[in-house]
Amino acid sequence: MSTNSGRVSSFLRRFLPVVSTLALAGAVTVLVAKPAEGTPPNGVHELKALHEIEQLESCYAAGTDAIGRGDLEKGKQIYSRCFTPNAPVEIWEAGAAPGDPPVVAVPSAEAWADFIDELFAASGYVGTQHLISNIRVDILPGGRRAKITSYLIATHVYDPLSSVQVAHGTYENEAVLTRSGWKLSKRTFRTLSFMRIDSPEP
Repeated sequence: MSTNSGRVSSFLRRFLPVVSTLALAGAVTVLVAKPAEGTPPNGVHELKALHEIEQLESCYAAGTDAIGRGDLEKGKQIYSRCFTPNAPVEIWEAGAAPGDPPVVAVPSAEAWADFIDELFAASGYVGTQHLISNIRVDILPGGRRAKITSYLIATHVYDPLSSVQVAHGTYENEAVLTRSGWKLSKRTFRTLSFMRIDSPEP
């Protein structure tokens, strides 16, 4: 009896640490796996929102440059992915004082598309390229509205080999979360400079 008791006792001394280790590993595995099974952390949602909001700037540039190439319908189609239906667009000219009204104010992206289509054609541009950078996004409390600030370098081409008009400035925009994702709900541009550059005569 005493021999059997000694064998059992020896077995338990060897076996119990292994069981404890396995149980601890199982508990750790459950704890690590649990977040992946539920709702992702808020940080993941915020990163996704920030990316989606930043992409609105590229979307706007693509729509504007489609119109700059003379394809108004393509530009409007792209704008429909960027804007809410009644998002106003306002522009301030270079040198405007803080309290001055905008020189251009239209009630929607579609109206803006029609406006710049006529403006680009009347100005004699054969193409445009809008480079938007330094994008800063501030998602407001509640997580359904955001403010966006970005810089613009816009090249408007008269002649690809000799003449362009260049604009610089700052966009101050607003976006909202809709059923189809984030959309621009207001777009404003404050012009810093606007100048024509011609290559010297040969």
